[in-house]
Amino acid sequence: MLPDTRDLLLEKTGDTLTIWFNRPETRNALSQNMADELASVLEKLPELHDIRFVLLRGKGGTFCSGGDLKMFKTVFQDNGPGDDALREHIVQFNAGFGRTLRAVQALPQVFVVLSEGAAMAGGLGLSCIADVVIACADARFALSEVSLGIPPAQIAPLVAKRIGLSEARRLLLTAQRFDGREAHRLGFVHSVVEDASALDAAAADLIAQARRGAPGAIHLTKQILQAAERLSSEEMVQYAAERFADGLLGDEGREGMRAFSEKRLPRWAEEDAV
Repeated sequence: MLPDTRDLLLEKTGDTLTIWFNRPETRNALSQNMADELASVLEKLPELHDIRFVLLRGKGGTFCSGGDLKMFKTVFQDNGPGDDALREHIVQFNAGFGRTLRAVQALPQVFVVLSEGAAMAGGLGLSCIADVVIACADARFALSEVSLGIPPAQIAPLVAKRIGLSEARRLLLTAQRFDGREAHRLGFVHSVVEDASALDAAAADLIAQARRGAPGAIHLTKQILQAAERLSSEEMVQYAAERFADGLLGDEGREGMRAFSEKRLPRWAEEDAV
């Protein structure tokens, strides 16, 4: 069962869960509560096998405007500098966002970000670890932290990994703004559509195609991709071979081979399996 949430709206349709940022009055700024709720939902998902796809988007025509600056000022700064307890509170809050990022990376499901309006700072950081990102052409992007006097602490490594160190330096150090088409050129976004209605259609088409993949095989593939970042080349050969054996000898592998030989769809790809 998914946890109750206040700042997120959860909509489950068949095998797809849509997580909506639901603070449109703040342009879906990431408050501490919203980040905690998102982490709690994401951490629950690996055990919910009826959910194969997770979409993240924002209510009110905006994906996410980044951190909640009003909260940063009133909660974190107005208590005055030099307070060790206050500093530790800030450290814990920022590290908590790292918890959210780790939960995204641990998802066995296909994780898709649908971006419209604005995707700023931490909002753009979340996009950097999505499996697929689709954005409207007129969406606005920026890594704006330095213009506010703070560093992009948790997301800087993710940005560099996503688009390369050279472009990451340019955008992280200058806070330049760019649109959906430039985000696509840079590698933040996989595909660009004209408007919000096209965003819905593109997401539906993506999921329809992705249903051809077996859920367990998708999870194994994501494990292999993550392992490649930490294992040596020799270790990686063994790890990948073991995951391949797990898949081939598992129920999905056996069903996939039977379906191929019988010239039919495997059961996970059948329309009535949704």
